[in-house]
Amino acid sequence: MVSKSTLPIDIFPTWARLNDVEFTNARLQETDGKGIGLVATNNLTASVETWGREGAEDRPEIEGQVCNSDGEKGERARVETHGHANNRLKKILQVPHDLILSTASIEEYAKVDQNFRQLLDSAGHQSTRADIMMYLLAHLVLSSRDTSSPRVIVPTPWTEYLKFLPRDIPVPTMWSELERALLRGTSLEAALDAKLSALNKEFDELIERSSALPFWNSFFWEREAVTIGDWVLVDAWYRSRCLELPKSGHAMVPVLDMANHSHSQTAYYDEDDEDNIVLLSRPGMEISIGDEVNISYGEKSPAEMIFSYGFIDPESNVEELTLPLESLADDPLAKAKLHIFRGSPTLKLSRSDGEISWQCPFVYLMCLNEEDGLEFRVLQGTNGDRELRLFWQEEDATARANDFGDLIKNHPLCQIFRLRAVSVLYEVVTDHLMQISSEISHDELEPLRRAGQIRDGRLQLAQKLREIEASVIGSAAIALDEQVVMLFFEFPMFHVCGPGQAALEANTSPDSPETLPGPGMSGNVLRILGLPACMSRNLAGGARSHTELSLHFFDTSACTIQNE
Repeated sequence: MVSKSTLPIDIFPTWARLNDVEFTNARLQETDGKGIGLVATNNLTASVETWGREGAEDRPEIEGQVCNSDGEKGERARVETHGHANNRLKKILQVPHDLILSTASIEEYAKVDQNFRQLLDSAGHQSTRADIMMYLLAHLVLSSRDTSSPRVIVPTPWTEYLKFLPRDIPVPTMWSELERALLRGTSLEAALDAKLSALNKEFDELIERSSALPFWNSFFWEREAVTIGDWVLVDAWYRSRCLELPKSGHAMVPVLDMANHSHSQTAYYDEDDEDNIVLLSRPGMEISIGDEVNISYGEKSPAEMIFSYGFIDPESNVEELTLPLESLADDPLAKAKLHIFRGSPTLKLSRSDGEISWQCPFVYLMCLNEEDGLEFRVLQGTNGDRELRLFWQEEDATARANDFGDLIKNHPLCQIFRLRAVSVLYEVVTDHLMQISSEISHDELEPLRRAGQIRDGRLQLAQKLREIEASVIGSAAIALDEQVVMLFFEFPMFHVCGPGQAALEANTSPDSPETLPGPGMSGNVLRILGLPACMSRNLAGGARSHTELSLHFFDTSACTIQNE
Protein backbone atom coordinates (compact mmCIF):
# COMPACT_ATOMS: atom_id res chain seq x y z
CA MET A 1 0.00 0.00 0.00
CA VAL A 2 1.39 3.40 -0.95
CA SER A 3 1.94 6.15 1.59
CA LYS A 4 -1.13 7.99 2.87
CA SER A 5 0.80 11.20 3.57
CA THR A 6 0.37 14.28 1.43
CA LEU A 7 2.34 17.51 1.14
CA PRO A 8 0.96 20.71 2.72
CA ILE A 9 -0.57 23.14 0.26
CA ASP A 10 1.73 25.89 1.61
CA ILE A 11 4.61 24.57 -0.48
CA PHE A 12 2.54 24.20 -3.65
CA PRO A 13 3.67 27.57 -5.14
CA THR A 14 7.17 26.11 -5.45
CA TRP A 15 5.87 23.25 -7.61
CA ALA A 16 3.83 25.73 -9.65
CA ARG A 17 6.84 27.99 -10.36
CA LEU A 18 9.03 25.04 -11.36
CA ASN A 19 6.38 23.92 -13.86
CA ASP A 20 5.42 27.34 -15.29
CA VAL A 21 1.91 27.42 -13.85
CA GLU A 22 0.73 31.05 -13.77
CA PHE A 23 -1.52 32.14 -10.93
CA THR A 24 -2.53 35.41 -12.59
CA ASN A 25 -5.40 36.43 -10.35
CA ALA A 26 -5.87 33.61 -7.83
CA ARG A 27 -4.18 31.40 -5.28
CA LEU A 28 -4.87 28.03 -3.65
CA GLN A 29 -6.13 27.99 -0.08
CA GLU A 30 -8.48 26.17 2.28
CA THR A 31 -12.14 27.03 1.69
CA ASP A 32 -15.16 26.67 3.96
CA GLY A 33 -16.34 23.08 3.81
CA LYS A 34 -14.84 22.35 0.37
CA GLY A 35 -11.20 21.66 1.14
CA ILE A 36 -8.62 23.29 -1.13
CA GLY A 37 -9.96 25.77 -3.69
CA LEU A 38 -9.05 28.74 -5.87
CA VAL A 39 -9.50 32.18 -4.30
CA ALA A 40 -9.28 35.50 -6.18
CA THR A 41 -6.33 37.78 -5.39
CA ASN A 42 -7.74 40.74 -7.37
CA ASN A 43 -11.10 42.23 -8.26
CA LEU A 44 -12.19 40.77 -11.59
CA THR A 45 -14.89 41.88 -14.00
CA ALA A 46 -15.45 40.58 -17.54
CA SER A 47 -17.81 42.43 -19.86
CA VAL A 48 -20.45 40.46 -21.73
CA GLU A 49 -19.48 42.34 -24.92
CA THR A 50 -16.09 40.64 -24.93
CA TRP A 51 -17.61 37.23 -25.76
CA GLY A 52 -15.54 35.54 -28.44
CA ARG A 53 -17.09 33.78 -31.42
CA GLU A 54 -19.15 35.22 -34.22
CA GLY A 55 -22.81 34.91 -33.39
CA ALA A 56 -22.08 34.79 -29.67
CA GLU A 57 -24.85 37.30 -29.03
CA ASP A 58 -27.28 34.49 -29.74
CA ARG A 59 -25.66 32.14 -27.25
CA PRO A 60 -27.36 31.28 -23.98
CA GLU A 61 -25.47 31.87 -20.80
CA ILE A 62 -22.51 29.51 -20.48
CA GLU A 63 -23.29 26.40 -18.54
CA GLY A 64 -21.40 23.24 -17.74
CA GLN A 65 -22.78 20.32 -19.71
CA VAL A 66 -22.88 16.61 -19.04
CA CYS A 67 -20.88 14.26 -21.22
CA ASN A 68 -19.93 10.61 -21.09
CA SER A 69 -16.53 10.08 -19.58
CA ASP A 70 -14.67 7.80 -21.95
CA GLY A 71 -17.89 6.03 -22.82
CA GLU A 72 -18.22 4.50 -19.36
CA LYS A 73 -21.86 4.43 -18.37
CA GLY A 74 -22.76 6.28 -15.13
CA GLU A 75 -19.53 8.29 -15.08
CA ARG A 76 -19.28 11.89 -16.18
CA ALA A 77 -16.62 14.48 -16.92
CA ARG A 78 -16.63 18.18 -16.18
CA VAL A 79 -17.11 20.08 -19.44
CA GLU A 80 -17.65 23.70 -20.43
CA THR A 81 -19.32 25.00 -23.61
CA HIS A 82 -18.06 28.34 -24.85
CA GLY A 83 -16.20 30.29 -27.53
CA HIS A 84 -12.47 30.83 -27.88
CA ALA A 85 -10.69 32.63 -25.08
CA ASN A 86 -10.84 36.39 -25.62
CA ASN A 87 -7.87 38.37 -24.39
CA ARG A 88 -10.16 41.00 -22.87
CA LEU A 89 -11.57 38.43 -20.48
CA LYS A 90 -9.77 38.26 -17.15
CA LYS A 91 -7.30 35.39 -16.98
CA ILE A 92 -7.26 33.73 -13.57
CA LEU A 93 -4.94 30.80 -14.16
CA GLN A 94 -2.79 29.31 -16.92
CA VAL A 95 -1.51 25.73 -17.04
CA PRO A 96 1.05 24.74 -19.72
CA HIS A 97 -0.06 22.25 -22.34
CA ASP A 98 2.78 19.91 -21.35
CA LEU A 99 1.13 19.28 -17.97
CA ILE A 100 -2.14 17.96 -19.43
CA LEU A 101 -2.67 14.26 -18.79
CA SER A 102 -4.51 12.88 -21.83
CA THR A 103 -4.35 10.08 -24.38
CA ALA A 104 -1.78 12.05 -26.38
CA SER A 105 0.45 12.81 -23.39
CA ILE A 106 0.33 9.16 -22.25
CA GLU A 107 1.61 8.13 -25.69
CA GLU A 108 4.37 10.75 -25.53
CA TYR A 109 5.44 9.51 -22.09
CA ALA A 110 5.56 5.92 -23.37
CA LYS A 111 8.11 7.05 -25.97
CA VAL A 112 10.37 8.30 -23.17
CA ASP A 113 9.93 5.43 -20.71
CA GLN A 114 10.27 2.00 -22.30
CA ASN A 115 9.13 0.23 -19.13
CA PHE A 116 5.84 2.11 -19.26
CA ARG A 117 5.60 1.33 -22.97
CA GLN A 118 5.70 -2.37 -22.06
CA LEU A 119 2.91 -1.93 -19.51
CA LEU A 120 0.80 0.13 -21.89
CA ASP A 121 1.15 -2.38 -24.72
CA SER A 122 0.38 -5.30 -22.41
CA ALA A 123 -2.45 -3.93 -20.27
CA GLY A 124 -3.48 -0.62 -21.85
CA HIS A 125 -5.01 0.85 -25.00
CA GLN A 126 -8.52 -0.05 -23.78
CA SER A 127 -9.73 3.44 -22.90
CA THR A 128 -8.44 6.90 -22.01
CA ARG A 129 -9.56 6.30 -18.44
CA ALA A 130 -7.68 3.01 -18.03
CA ASP A 131 -4.46 4.39 -19.56
CA ILE A 132 -4.51 7.47 -17.32
CA MET A 133 -5.23 5.31 -14.26
CA MET A 134 -2.22 3.08 -15.00
CA TYR A 135 -0.07 6.19 -15.36
CA LEU A 136 -1.36 7.57 -12.06
CA LEU A 137 -0.80 4.25 -10.31
CA ALA A 138 2.80 3.99 -11.52
CA HIS A 139 3.62 7.53 -10.40
CA LEU A 140 1.76 7.06 -7.12
CA VAL A 141 4.09 4.17 -6.32
CA LEU A 142 7.11 6.18 -7.48
CA SER A 143 6.11 9.23 -5.41
CA SER A 144 5.82 7.15 -2.24
CA ARG A 145 9.30 5.65 -2.54
CA ASP A 146 12.18 6.78 -0.37
CA THR A 147 14.27 9.48 -2.04
CA SER A 148 17.31 7.19 -1.83
CA SER A 149 15.54 4.49 -3.86
CA PRO A 150 16.57 4.21 -7.51
CA ARG A 151 14.35 6.09 -9.96
CA VAL A 152 13.09 3.07 -11.82
CA ILE A 153 10.63 4.93 -14.08
CA VAL A 154 11.03 8.40 -15.55
CA PRO A 155 9.57 10.98 -13.14
CA THR A 156 7.33 13.80 -14.38
CA PRO A 157 5.71 16.83 -12.73
CA TRP A 158 2.78 14.52 -11.92
CA THR A 159 5.04 12.42 -9.69
CA GLU A 160 5.25 15.31 -7.24
CA TYR A 161 1.77 16.69 -7.94
CA LEU A 162 0.17 13.49 -6.68
CA LYS A 163 1.65 14.24 -3.25
CA PHE A 164 -0.70 17.22 -2.97
CA LEU A 165 -3.86 15.28 -3.82
CA PRO A 166 -6.13 13.99 -1.02
CA ARG A 167 -6.03 10.31 -0.13
CA ASP A 168 -9.54 10.30 1.34
CA ILE A 169 -12.12 11.23 -1.29
CA PRO A 170 -15.82 11.23 -0.32
CA VAL A 171 -17.03 9.26 -3.37
CA PRO A 172 -18.95 6.09 -2.39
CA THR A 173 -16.34 3.67 -3.78
CA MET A 174 -14.12 4.88 -0.92
CA TRP A 175 -16.77 4.59 1.78
CA SER A 176 -16.56 1.78 4.32
CA GLU A 177 -18.86 -1.21 3.99
CA LEU A 178 -21.06 0.12 6.79
CA GLU A 179 -21.28 3.51 5.10
CA ARG A 180 -22.17 1.95 1.75
CA ALA A 181 -25.02 0.12 3.49
CA LEU A 182 -26.62 3.55 4.02
CA LEU A 183 -27.26 3.69 0.26
CA ARG A 184 -29.42 0.56 0.13
CA GLY A 185 -32.67 1.22 -1.66
CA THR A 186 -31.33 4.30 -3.46
CA SER A 187 -30.45 4.43 -7.15
CA LEU A 188 -26.79 4.36 -6.13
CA GLU A 189 -27.00 0.87 -4.65
CA ALA A 190 -26.90 -1.01 -7.97
CA ALA A 191 -24.52 1.49 -9.60
CA LEU A 192 -22.08 1.24 -6.70
CA ASP A 193 -22.16 -2.56 -6.65
CA ALA A 194 -21.48 -2.63 -10.39
CA LYS A 195 -18.66 -0.11 -10.08
CA LEU A 196 -16.90 -1.97 -7.28
CA SER A 197 -17.24 -5.22 -9.20
CA ALA A 198 -15.75 -3.57 -12.30
CA LEU A 199 -12.84 -2.12 -10.30
CA ASN A 200 -12.02 -5.53 -8.84
CA LYS A 201 -12.15 -7.10 -12.30
CA GLU A 202 -9.88 -4.39 -13.73
CA PHE A 203 -7.41 -4.83 -10.89
CA ASP A 204 -7.30 -8.61 -11.35
CA GLU A 205 -6.63 -8.13 -15.07
CA LEU A 206 -3.86 -5.63 -14.30
CA ILE A 207 -2.22 -8.13 -11.94
CA GLU A 208 -2.45 -10.90 -14.52
CA ARG A 209 -1.03 -8.86 -17.40
CA SER A 210 1.66 -6.93 -15.53
CA SER A 211 2.92 -9.90 -13.50
CA ALA A 212 4.24 -11.41 -16.72
CA LEU A 213 6.51 -8.35 -17.15
CA PRO A 214 9.58 -8.72 -14.87
CA PHE A 215 10.00 -5.00 -14.25
CA TRP A 216 6.37 -4.39 -13.32
CA ASN A 217 6.09 -7.59 -11.32
CA SER A 218 8.90 -6.24 -9.15
CA PHE A 219 7.68 -2.63 -9.12
CA PHE A 220 4.03 -3.38 -8.30
CA TRP A 221 3.71 -6.80 -6.73
CA GLU A 222 6.85 -8.35 -5.22
CA ARG A 223 6.91 -5.94 -2.27
CA GLU A 224 3.10 -5.57 -2.28
CA ALA A 225 3.53 -1.93 -3.23
CA VAL A 226 0.04 -1.84 -4.76
CA THR A 227 -3.33 -3.01 -3.43
CA ILE A 228 -6.90 -2.82 -4.67
CA GLY A 229 -7.27 0.26 -2.45
CA ASP A 230 -4.74 2.10 -4.61
CA TRP A 231 -6.64 1.22 -7.78
CA VAL A 232 -9.85 2.50 -6.17
CA LEU A 233 -8.00 5.71 -5.23
CA VAL A 234 -6.70 6.48 -8.73
CA ASP A 235 -10.18 5.75 -10.11
CA ALA A 236 -11.63 8.25 -7.63
CA TRP A 237 -9.01 10.82 -8.67
CA TYR A 238 -9.85 10.34 -12.33
CA ARG A 239 -13.62 10.32 -11.79
CA SER A 240 -13.70 13.44 -9.62
CA ARG A 241 -11.07 15.44 -11.55
CA CYS A 242 -11.55 14.48 -15.20
CA LEU A 243 -12.32 17.37 -17.53
CA GLU A 244 -13.35 17.48 -21.17
CA LEU A 245 -11.18 19.98 -23.02
CA PRO A 246 -12.25 21.52 -26.35
CA LYS A 247 -9.18 20.18 -28.19
CA SER A 248 -7.56 17.53 -26.00
CA GLY A 249 -10.73 15.66 -25.06
CA HIS A 250 -10.95 13.83 -21.73
CA ALA A 251 -8.00 14.83 -19.61
CA MET A 252 -6.72 15.71 -16.16
CA VAL A 253 -5.26 19.18 -15.64
CA PRO A 254 -3.21 19.86 -12.50
CA VAL A 255 -4.21 22.91 -10.44
CA LEU A 256 -7.34 23.51 -12.52
CA ASP A 257 -8.74 20.31 -11.00
CA MET A 258 -8.67 22.04 -7.62
CA ALA A 259 -11.35 24.53 -8.70
CA ASN A 260 -14.57 23.69 -6.87
CA HIS A 261 -18.09 23.46 -8.28
CA SER A 262 -20.87 25.97 -7.91
CA HIS A 263 -24.28 26.19 -9.54
CA SER A 264 -23.48 29.91 -9.93
CA GLN A 265 -20.03 29.43 -11.47
CA THR A 266 -17.84 32.51 -11.87
CA ALA A 267 -15.23 31.11 -14.27
CA TYR A 268 -14.77 28.72 -17.17
CA TYR A 269 -11.80 26.98 -18.79
CA ASP A 270 -10.57 26.81 -22.37
CA GLU A 271 -7.53 26.02 -24.48
CA ASP A 272 -5.76 29.05 -25.96
CA ASP A 273 -4.00 29.39 -29.32
CA GLU A 274 -0.89 27.68 -27.90
CA ASP A 275 -2.98 24.83 -26.42
CA ASN A 276 -2.34 26.01 -22.86
CA ILE A 277 -5.24 25.65 -20.44
CA VAL A 278 -6.60 28.97 -19.24
CA LEU A 279 -9.19 29.72 -16.56
CA LEU A 280 -11.14 32.89 -17.34
CA SER A 281 -13.77 34.89 -15.51
CA ARG A 282 -17.23 34.44 -17.00
CA PRO A 283 -18.70 37.31 -19.02
CA GLY A 284 -20.79 39.62 -16.87
CA MET A 285 -19.51 38.16 -13.59
CA GLU A 286 -17.81 40.16 -10.85
CA ILE A 287 -15.30 38.47 -8.58
CA SER A 288 -13.99 40.33 -5.54
CA ILE A 289 -10.72 39.80 -3.72
CA GLY A 290 -11.07 36.79 -1.42
CA ASP A 291 -14.02 35.28 -3.31
CA GLU A 292 -13.75 31.64 -4.27
CA VAL A 293 -13.45 31.09 -8.02
CA ASN A 294 -15.85 28.33 -9.08
CA ILE A 295 -16.52 26.36 -12.23
CA SER A 296 -19.48 24.11 -13.05
CA TYR A 297 -19.26 20.34 -13.18
CA GLY A 298 -22.53 20.27 -15.11
CA GLU A 299 -26.20 19.66 -14.37
CA LYS A 300 -26.27 16.22 -12.78
CA SER A 301 -28.66 14.32 -10.56
CA PRO A 302 -27.96 14.09 -6.81
CA ALA A 303 -26.89 10.45 -7.24
CA GLU A 304 -24.47 11.36 -10.04
CA MET A 305 -22.96 14.17 -7.98
CA ILE A 306 -22.34 11.83 -5.05
CA PHE A 307 -21.04 9.06 -7.31
CA SER A 308 -18.50 11.25 -9.14
CA TYR A 309 -17.68 14.02 -6.66
CA GLY A 310 -18.90 13.00 -3.22
CA PHE A 311 -21.38 15.82 -2.56
CA ILE A 312 -24.84 17.11 -3.51
CA ASP A 313 -25.14 20.62 -4.92
CA PRO A 314 -27.58 22.40 -2.55
CA GLU A 315 -28.38 25.00 -5.24
CA SER A 316 -29.30 22.49 -7.95
CA ASN A 317 -32.92 21.93 -8.93
CA VAL A 318 -32.23 18.65 -10.73
CA GLU A 319 -34.62 15.97 -9.46
CA GLU A 320 -33.98 12.74 -11.29
CA LEU A 321 -32.72 9.23 -10.75
CA THR A 322 -32.03 6.09 -12.76
CA LEU A 323 -33.21 2.68 -11.58
CA PRO A 324 -32.13 -0.71 -12.94
CA LEU A 325 -34.76 -2.69 -14.84
CA GLU A 326 -34.67 -6.49 -14.67
CA SER A 327 -36.10 -8.77 -17.34
CA LEU A 328 -39.21 -10.77 -16.56
CA ALA A 329 -38.17 -13.97 -14.81
CA ASP A 330 -40.59 -16.10 -16.86
CA ASP A 331 -39.79 -14.57 -20.25
CA PRO A 332 -38.22 -17.22 -22.55
CA LEU A 333 -36.94 -14.43 -24.84
CA ALA A 334 -35.27 -12.42 -22.06
CA LYS A 335 -31.67 -13.26 -22.98
CA ALA A 336 -32.26 -12.61 -26.67
CA LYS A 337 -33.86 -9.24 -25.91
CA LEU A 338 -30.93 -8.18 -23.74
CA HIS A 339 -28.45 -9.29 -26.39
CA ILE A 340 -30.16 -7.24 -29.09
CA PHE A 341 -30.75 -4.22 -26.85
CA ARG A 342 -26.98 -3.91 -26.17
CA GLY A 343 -27.15 -1.91 -22.99
CA SER A 344 -28.20 -2.00 -19.38
CA PRO A 345 -31.99 -1.63 -19.17
CA THR A 346 -32.83 1.31 -16.94
CA LEU A 347 -35.74 3.50 -15.93
CA LYS A 348 -34.98 7.21 -15.69
CA LEU A 349 -37.40 9.26 -13.59
CA SER A 350 -37.42 13.06 -13.67
CA ARG A 351 -39.46 15.69 -11.89
CA SER A 352 -39.61 19.25 -13.17
CA ASP A 353 -42.05 21.87 -11.89
CA GLY A 354 -43.93 19.09 -10.11
CA GLU A 355 -44.44 17.06 -13.30
CA ILE A 356 -43.07 13.51 -13.55
CA SER A 357 -41.60 12.13 -16.76
CA TRP A 358 -39.96 8.79 -17.45
CA GLN A 359 -37.64 7.28 -20.05
CA CYS A 360 -37.34 3.52 -20.44
CA PRO A 361 -36.73 2.35 -24.03
CA PHE A 362 -36.34 -1.31 -23.04
CA VAL A 363 -39.72 -1.68 -21.36
CA TYR A 364 -41.65 -1.88 -24.65
CA LEU A 365 -39.41 -4.63 -26.04
CA MET A 366 -39.52 -6.29 -22.62
CA CYS A 367 -43.33 -6.53 -22.68
CA LEU A 368 -43.73 -7.96 -26.18
CA ASN A 369 -43.77 -11.65 -27.07
CA GLU A 370 -44.02 -13.95 -30.07
CA GLU A 371 -47.82 -13.88 -30.11
CA ASP A 372 -47.65 -10.10 -30.63
CA GLY A 373 -45.44 -10.45 -33.70
CA LEU A 374 -41.98 -10.40 -32.12
CA GLU A 375 -39.47 -12.87 -33.54
CA PHE A 376 -35.77 -13.65 -33.29
CA ARG A 377 -33.87 -15.27 -36.15
CA VAL A 378 -30.27 -16.40 -36.52
CA LEU A 379 -29.10 -15.27 -39.98
CA GLN A 380 -25.83 -15.16 -41.85
CA GLY A 381 -24.33 -11.68 -41.94
CA THR A 382 -22.46 -9.97 -44.78
CA ASN A 383 -19.15 -11.11 -43.29
CA GLY A 384 -20.23 -14.74 -43.27
CA ASP A 385 -20.79 -14.94 -39.51
CA ARG A 386 -24.14 -15.96 -38.09
CA GLU A 387 -25.88 -13.31 -36.02
CA LEU A 388 -29.06 -12.85 -34.05
CA ARG A 389 -31.63 -10.55 -35.67
CA LEU A 390 -34.85 -9.09 -34.26
CA PHE A 391 -38.05 -8.96 -36.33
CA TRP A 392 -41.27 -7.10 -35.60
CA GLN A 393 -44.32 -7.78 -37.76
CA GLU A 394 -42.04 -9.64 -40.22
CA GLU A 395 -39.70 -6.64 -40.66
CA ASP A 396 -36.09 -6.50 -39.42
CA ALA A 397 -36.06 -4.22 -36.37
CA THR A 398 -32.60 -5.08 -35.01
CA ALA A 399 -31.33 -1.52 -35.39
CA ARG A 400 -34.41 -0.15 -33.63
CA ALA A 401 -34.40 -2.30 -30.50
CA ASN A 402 -34.44 0.83 -28.33
CA ASP A 403 -37.22 2.42 -30.36
CA PHE A 404 -40.15 0.07 -29.82
CA GLY A 405 -42.16 2.88 -28.28
CA ASP A 406 -42.46 4.27 -31.81
CA LEU A 407 -42.65 0.91 -33.60
CA ILE A 408 -45.85 -0.08 -31.79
CA LYS A 409 -47.67 3.21 -32.44
CA ASN A 410 -49.64 2.03 -35.47
CA HIS A 411 -50.38 -1.46 -34.14
CA PRO A 412 -54.08 -2.16 -33.38
CA LEU A 413 -53.10 -3.30 -29.88
CA CYS A 414 -50.86 -0.33 -29.15
CA GLN A 415 -52.86 0.65 -26.07
CA ILE A 416 -52.55 -2.85 -24.63
CA PHE A 417 -48.79 -2.82 -25.18
CA ARG A 418 -48.56 0.54 -23.45
CA LEU A 419 -50.69 -0.68 -20.56
CA ARG A 420 -48.32 -3.62 -20.11
CA ALA A 421 -45.30 -1.30 -20.12
CA VAL A 422 -46.72 1.20 -17.66
CA SER A 423 -47.89 -1.62 -15.38
CA VAL A 424 -44.36 -3.04 -15.24
CA LEU A 425 -42.90 0.37 -14.46
CA TYR A 426 -45.49 0.93 -11.75
CA GLU A 427 -44.39 -2.29 -10.07
CA VAL A 428 -40.69 -1.39 -10.38
CA VAL A 429 -41.31 2.02 -8.83
CA THR A 430 -43.46 0.78 -5.95
CA ASP A 431 -40.89 -1.92 -5.15
CA HIS A 432 -38.16 0.72 -4.95
CA LEU A 433 -40.39 2.98 -2.88
CA MET A 434 -40.72 0.25 -0.26
CA GLN A 435 -36.96 -0.39 -0.31
CA ILE A 436 -35.95 3.24 0.06
CA SER A 437 -38.47 3.69 2.88
CA SER A 438 -36.71 0.99 4.93
CA GLU A 439 -33.99 2.99 6.66
CA ILE A 440 -31.52 1.85 9.30
CA SER A 441 -32.97 2.86 12.65
CA HIS A 442 -31.48 5.64 14.76
CA ASP A 443 -30.78 3.13 17.54
CA GLU A 444 -28.59 1.13 15.16
CA LEU A 445 -26.87 4.16 13.62
CA GLU A 446 -25.99 6.15 16.70
CA PRO A 447 -23.49 3.70 18.27
CA LEU A 448 -21.76 3.29 14.89
CA ARG A 449 -21.58 7.06 14.43
CA ARG A 450 -20.18 7.64 17.92
CA ALA A 451 -17.56 4.93 17.34
CA GLY A 452 -16.47 6.62 14.11
CA GLN A 453 -17.49 3.65 11.98
CA ILE A 454 -19.95 5.84 10.10
CA ARG A 455 -18.75 9.37 9.40
CA ASP A 456 -21.20 12.24 9.80
CA GLY A 457 -20.60 13.59 6.29
CA ARG A 458 -21.39 10.24 4.70
CA LEU A 459 -24.49 9.79 6.85
CA GLN A 460 -25.83 13.23 5.95
CA LEU A 461 -25.21 12.62 2.23
CA ALA A 462 -27.02 9.28 2.31
CA GLN A 463 -29.96 10.73 4.23
CA LYS A 464 -30.28 13.66 1.82
CA LEU A 465 -30.17 11.34 -1.19
CA ARG A 466 -32.83 9.08 0.31
CA GLU A 467 -35.03 12.08 1.02
CA ILE A 468 -34.77 13.42 -2.54
CA GLU A 469 -35.20 10.08 -4.27
CA ALA A 470 -38.07 8.92 -2.04
CA SER A 471 -39.94 12.09 -2.94
CA VAL A 472 -39.39 11.62 -6.69
CA ILE A 473 -40.22 7.90 -6.58
CA GLY A 474 -43.36 8.59 -4.56
CA SER A 475 -44.51 11.14 -7.13
CA ALA A 476 -43.68 8.70 -9.93
CA ALA A 477 -45.74 5.94 -8.30
CA ILE A 478 -48.77 8.22 -8.19
CA ALA A 479 -48.24 9.39 -11.79
CA LEU A 480 -47.79 5.85 -13.14
CA ASP A 481 -50.81 4.62 -11.23
CA GLU A 482 -52.91 7.37 -12.81
CA GLN A 483 -51.46 6.50 -16.21
CA VAL A 484 -52.47 2.85 -15.80
CA VAL A 485 -56.05 3.88 -15.02
CA MET A 486 -56.09 6.38 -17.89
CA LEU A 487 -54.84 3.80 -20.39
CA PHE A 488 -57.42 1.28 -19.22
CA PHE A 489 -60.34 3.66 -19.59
CA GLU A 490 -59.11 4.89 -22.98
CA PHE A 491 -60.11 1.51 -24.44
CA PRO A 492 -63.33 1.83 -26.51
CA MET A 493 -66.13 -0.56 -25.69
CA PHE A 494 -65.06 -3.81 -27.33
CA HIS A 495 -66.95 -6.73 -28.80
CA VAL A 496 -64.61 -9.56 -27.93
CA CYS A 497 -64.89 -12.82 -29.81
CA GLY A 498 -62.75 -15.70 -28.70
CA PRO A 499 -63.06 -19.46 -28.74
CA GLY A 500 -66.18 -20.41 -26.81
CA GLN A 501 -66.80 -16.79 -25.80
CA ALA A 502 -69.81 -14.58 -26.33
CA ALA A 503 -69.54 -10.88 -26.95
CA LEU A 504 -69.18 -9.04 -23.64
CA GLU A 505 -70.26 -5.58 -22.68
CA ALA A 506 -68.82 -3.46 -19.89
CA ASN A 507 -70.98 -3.54 -16.79
CA THR A 508 -73.15 -0.45 -16.98
CA SER A 509 -75.76 -1.58 -14.48
CA PRO A 510 -77.09 1.29 -12.35
CA ASP A 511 -76.46 -0.96 -9.35
CA SER A 512 -72.72 -1.04 -10.09
CA PRO A 513 -70.65 1.14 -7.79
CA GLU A 514 -69.32 4.17 -9.66
CA THR A 515 -65.78 3.84 -8.36
CA LEU A 516 -62.40 3.24 -9.86
CA PRO A 517 -61.28 -0.39 -10.15
CA GLY A 518 -60.03 -2.01 -6.99
CA PRO A 519 -57.98 -5.11 -6.20
CA GLY A 520 -60.20 -7.22 -8.47
CA MET A 521 -59.48 -5.15 -11.54
CA SER A 522 -57.47 -7.91 -13.22
CA GLY A 523 -60.61 -9.99 -13.57
CA ASN A 524 -62.52 -7.02 -14.98
CA VAL A 525 -59.73 -6.38 -17.47
CA LEU A 526 -59.80 -9.97 -18.66
CA ARG A 527 -63.61 -10.06 -18.88
CA ILE A 528 -63.95 -6.75 -20.71
CA LEU A 529 -61.05 -7.35 -23.09
CA GLY A 530 -61.54 -11.11 -23.29
CA LEU A 531 -57.79 -11.71 -23.05
CA PRO A 532 -56.46 -14.72 -21.10
CA ALA A 533 -53.49 -14.06 -18.84
CA CYS A 534 -50.18 -15.35 -20.19
CA MET A 535 -47.70 -13.92 -17.72
CA SER A 536 -48.87 -12.60 -14.38
CA ARG A 537 -47.23 -9.97 -12.23
CA ASN A 538 -49.07 -8.84 -9.13
CA LEU A 539 -48.96 -5.09 -8.74
CA ALA A 540 -51.10 -4.94 -5.63
CA GLY A 541 -48.43 -5.76 -3.06
CA GLY A 542 -47.30 -2.62 -1.32
CA ALA A 543 -49.32 -0.34 -3.58
CA ARG A 544 -50.14 2.94 -1.92
CA SER A 545 -52.40 4.42 -4.58
CA HIS A 546 -56.16 4.44 -4.77
CA THR A 547 -56.32 1.66 -7.36
CA GLU A 548 -54.05 -1.02 -5.84
CA LEU A 549 -54.14 -2.72 -9.22
CA SER A 550 -53.48 -6.37 -9.90
CA LEU A 551 -52.95 -6.36 -13.67
CA HIS A 552 -51.94 -9.15 -16.00
CA PHE A 553 -50.02 -9.32 -19.21
CA PHE A 554 -52.35 -10.09 -22.04
CA ASP A 555 -51.82 -12.91 -24.51
CA THR A 556 -53.37 -11.54 -27.69
CA SER A 557 -53.08 -14.72 -29.74
CA ALA A 558 -56.44 -16.26 -28.80
CA CYS A 559 -58.70 -13.30 -29.44
CA THR A 560 -60.18 -11.21 -32.18
CA ILE A 561 -60.93 -7.67 -31.12
CA GLN A 562 -63.44 -5.51 -32.94
CA ASN A 563 -64.25 -1.90 -32.20
CA GLU A 564 -67.95 -1.35 -31.61
